[in-house]
Amino acid sequence: MSGFSREQIEQADSLDLAGYLESRGYRLVPKGSQYRLAEHDSLYIKGNQWYWFSQKKGGKTISFLTQYEGRTFEEAMNELLGPGRTLTRTVPTVPKPEPQKKLLLPEQAQDNEAVYAYLKKRGINPWIIKECIEKGILYQTEMYWKGSEEGAYEKEACAPSAVFVGKDKDGTARYACMRSTAGKGKYDAAGSDKSYAFSLPVCDCPKSVWVFESAIDLLSHATICRLRKSNYPVDRISLGGLSPNALYRYLKEHPTVRTVHLGLDRDKAGREAEQSIRRELGIGYTVVLHFPEYGKDYNEDLIRRRELYQEQQKTEKGEKAACI
Repeated sequence: MSGFSREQIEQADSLDLAGYLESRGYRLVPKGSQYRLAEHDSLYIKGNQWYWFSQKKGGKTISFLTQYEGRTFEEAMNELLGPGRTLTRTVPTVPKPEPQKKLLLPEQAQDNEAVYAYLKKRGINPWIIKECIEKGILYQTEMYWKGSEEGAYEKEACAPSAVFVGKDKDGTARYACMRSTAGKGKYDAAGSDKSYAFSLPVCDCPKSVWVFESAIDLLSHATICRLRKSNYPVDRISLGGLSPNALYRYLKEHPTVRTVHLGLDRDKAGREAEQSIRRELGIGYTVVLHFPEYGKDYNEDLIRRRELYQEQQKTEKGEKAACI
């Protein structure tokens, strides 16, 4: 007897295999609606299923661990379920917000030129910027609402700033963060609810989600995936800092999610946040920490990758010129 219930085996076998492989460091190559394992031209993955054409074998998630990785059934189950052999997935309760305050969104400027220039300077792909603007979750403003001690607000002019908007499932704006395009100034708009932070959801029935501290880190990761040509559909959310409330709300509203990828900063605060989230989520979720390859955060990572690419292009151009 394996000691695992039928329900546990069925749920382990239904885990997203692509997400598992990615968390283990495998490199996947998108092929239409499926993926190919980079190290084998004929091994394909789709959802929780795989097939190795050259070997004429395949199956679901558990069998990949037993047949491809050579694990025993017990080892595979313990890897997929984690300690405790259970898939109970209790999402931490999102703290009830204070009495709802009206979100004071900054007014939209006549154009978004400063936002485009600022984010492109940060390395963000122009098409991703355009997509966010068209969705109404990113725009430029040149004012903010200044609060008084009496609780009143009045308009104040400011340097061009990017506004990152977080919406609820009905499309209503519930959060907004402003970041100056001319300096380091940033703050949340009055009335913002951090459990609805900036996000880029693209999947109808997501099995995994990527989590970042800031909107710019989120957009940087999306750009890196495009640069690496591994831009498969994945939901991304930001926390607007290190409060996990946006993640907990997301998981409550998306019960199909099994894997949480944490793209947090490479610092003490990021590590502490990761440990806290792991404890809160328990063993029902697979939590994977992904530090950026270069620098402290994913924007520094993106900028460094672009620098390396440009250096490579210059070197190749020089070598070609030398051969003429």
